[in-house]
Amino acid sequence: MNPSSPAAQVDPVLVRDALQRLLQSSFVPDGSVLAKMLSHVVERTLVGDGRSIKAYTIAVEAFGRPSDFDPDRDSAVRVTAMRLRTALDLYYAGPGADDPLRIRMVPGSYRPLFEPAAVQAAPAPAGESMRPASEADEEPVRRARAPALAGWLAALTIILALNVVMTVSLMAYQLRGDGVTEVQAVKPAFKGVRTAEKPPQRDPVYDLIRHNVQRSFQQSVE
Repeated sequence: MNPSSPAAQVDPVLVRDALQRLLQSSFVPDGSVLAKMLSHVVERTLVGDGRSIKAYTIAVEAFGRPSDFDPDRDSAVRVTAMRLRTALDLYYAGPGADDPLRIRMVPGSYRPLFEPAAVQAAPAPAGESMRPASEADEEPVRRARAPALAGWLAALTIILALNVVMTVSLMAYQLRGDGVTEVQAVKPAFKGVRTAEKPPQRDPVYDLIRHNVQRSFQQSVE
């Protein structure tokens, strides 16, 4: 079934089933403005009145706007259509991925499209590779990713090597700085030792007594 085929060639039962699944989901919940627009355009298309789907008719008939609604001044219909397209894409990318029929919105229009589910591939003939189709499909992707992965690994190796060199250099610099600091710290210690070894100064009274004794006995007294 061609997605652009007229609604007369689409099974209305499948379309309405697809519509009900959408209305029962959290993406286009029944009663919301998105559900009102989707239900309106789908039913109009199924009865062969798709040409009457306009922003004005959607606003008046689906949203209940007054008859003096001006779509050029009020963008409510356009904004709702954009939100509806996004909601449909999200639904069919998630919980509705296995639905037999999908309802889409024509870009730049308010008319819906009815798309059948993708036809599954026929089983491989006997004697051919029994590798799953998903694995076979992933093989070209793996080959394409291999050069990029090798490049990343090479870059990572270079970065790690530079980090090691920088770390070793920094450690050597710190060790050299610590050695100089230790030598400088030892010098004052030796100075302190030499200072401690200096003989203490004699008391002036002692010198005076010693001088008098020397004069009395005319000899050196230690």
